[in-house]
Amino acid sequence: MRHVKLVVFIICVFITAIAYAADSSGKGDIPTIYLNQSGFNLNKPKRFTAPTMKDQTPFVIRSKDGGKALFSGKINKHIGDFTAFNPVGEEEYVVEVAGETSAAFRIGPYWLERVTYHNAVDFMIDSRHYFGTYYLNTCGNSFGWRDACHYAFEVNTLVAQYLSNPKAYERMDREIVYPSMSSPDPKSHDGRYIRWGALKPYSDDAPDIVKLIHWGTDIIVSMNLRHEMMKEQTAYFLYAWPWIKQWLPQQNYEVVSEFAFANWGDPNIYRAYAYNGYRPDFPHGNSIPGGQHNLFEVKTKIGTTKGEMPPGHSVQPNLMMYEVAKRQGRKDAEKYFDAAFAQVEWMIANMDWEDPQMTKGQRMREHVTMTGLSHFMSQYPKRTPKELKQKIANWAEVMIRRSDNMWDFRKLTDDGDWTPSGPQGTMWNEPGNVVGFPACLLAAVQVIDDPKIKDRLELLAYSHMDNAFGRNPTGRHFCFHAPEEIEGVETGWYSFLGGGVGKLEGARFVIEAAPKRERYPYNPEVGNVGWSEGWVNCNTAFNVSLAYLAHHNTDVRLIQQGNCIAVQLRAPLNFDYDQQEPVTLHVVSSNGDTEEVVLNEKHAYSEVFIGSIPIAIGDPMADDGILQSENNGTIESSYGLGYLKRRHLFQLVP
Repeated sequence: MRHVKLVVFIICVFITAIAYAADSSGKGDIPTIYLNQSGFNLNKPKRFTAPTMKDQTPFVIRSKDGGKALFSGKINKHIGDFTAFNPVGEEEYVVEVAGETSAAFRIGPYWLERVTYHNAVDFMIDSRHYFGTYYLNTCGNSFGWRDACHYAFEVNTLVAQYLSNPKAYERMDREIVYPSMSSPDPKSHDGRYIRWGALKPYSDDAPDIVKLIHWGTDIIVSMNLRHEMMKEQTAYFLYAWPWIKQWLPQQNYEVVSEFAFANWGDPNIYRAYAYNGYRPDFPHGNSIPGGQHNLFEVKTKIGTTKGEMPPGHSVQPNLMMYEVAKRQGRKDAEKYFDAAFAQVEWMIANMDWEDPQMTKGQRMREHVTMTGLSHFMSQYPKRTPKELKQKIANWAEVMIRRSDNMWDFRKLTDDGDWTPSGPQGTMWNEPGNVVGFPACLLAAVQVIDDPKIKDRLELLAYSHMDNAFGRNPTGRHFCFHAPEEIEGVETGWYSFLGGGVGKLEGARFVIEAAPKRERYPYNPEVGNVGWSEGWVNCNTAFNVSLAYLAHHNTDVRLIQQGNCIAVQLRAPLNFDYDQQEPVTLHVVSSNGDTEEVVLNEKHAYSEVFIGSIPIAIGDPMADDGILQSENNGTIESSYGLGYLKRRHLFQLVP
């Protein structure tokens, strides 16, 4: 075994050496046009940055193979906007400005989702602790995933992904098999904890994302992980149960429910957790032996830029436990709602959005704050603290102001600080901050009324994804292996870290790094500066943005057409432009009849799926496949689940 470990170590070192040798200086060819190397979503914002071009410089878009200009515009403040360019087809395009040509890109329905959904799940498969792509030894700071500590929020984000777009994840290929308890040794390094096995195995045909949700929850219960942010993850499992139980034994729900309700208010922890510090009471890296883990209490401590204690992390979990408790008929259900309410009130009174430590300074965990606040307001509008809507509007104002630059990139402060830096200028590696920010923006969009602000927030959501794909001062994708893993990407990150606590060098779709302070606003001569290391915490931030993008772009419409109901669904589901990918929805009438409707793409590059179902009004004996409805009844259909569901309800016309 020692020889095997040595061989693996030598291979890793060799691969890493090659990676760093490949243009590790970062001073190779410097582009003049910076954009998303892969492509853009049809009918969504499309922009590029040209740092050296003057205002009013004309640009055109052509086919990669040449030919006439297909779109034209002018540079404004170093930005070119071609949002209105929405061709359909297999063509690759380039931007031309003053004799310079950009990287080639595609435009298609849900292009971002097409090239990332499977990759995102692949990473979560590969980065599991004890399994995935590294299983020789246990890794420090690790439970379900390698080097995740207590604040990767893996189950939270996996549940959000599934609820936001269930059909997309259900139709993926299955790769995961239930992990054997015999290899590796099921005992942890201290011999006191069983790593997994408290939950009985899932069905083999469960989608991989459900198997990952099961895995993460099983680890928490099996290892008795009572840290407040580990306990929080069990709420997501219980909340999602009605939609995932078809693949899981009832025993799973009973065990997790008992664990969650028994430990929710326990203030103590019984093991050390890395980076469990608070600002300013404890330096990050120190562990608190116990206390402060009662999730009914208001959380007033804010973590460091490490990201270990994000503001409001208990809001959404308490709201989920409230729903679970109501479902179970528990008499203490309101206690969970009250805890969320009290936490939101504290946040309204005490959080200053001008303080970067409340926003971008939380790095890859920033998304927890706004998604929790938005969840509260959107799901409980009549029970929301009256000041919350204005608090979210104030947040949007600050974020928009700090994003007014040639990259459409939200800065750390208004005073020239672009990214978190720490004691050393290149200290913090923040790719998770960039790719998690779209979740914050689109969560705010749910509860903001001003259409201009909503449009700007949506643009920023896409500009930050574009940043990760090359519209940044390096011109590189955040993943080192992006050219091999992501359709259309030509240039990945400069390097990757071989080894590290997470042992991610063999994993797919590792989000490695982002430009540091020295690269902004535009300093190409600096080269490859700062730390480069993948981290599950960065990828889970990306996961939650995928969830909120799906929710944002989902819409269901029912239209009465004589004796039929036309059903239309807009959702990120058309990933293969060469074949039909039908979707089945349920349509429900007010008298309780439920029928299935199969929807198909309107055409190969359609964002919309359509179908119809005959309706029989006032005929309780109608055949299957015909929707029965009472006179003046209502019809409903939906897509997405739980708090990420979109629904349409309308009243029939006799």
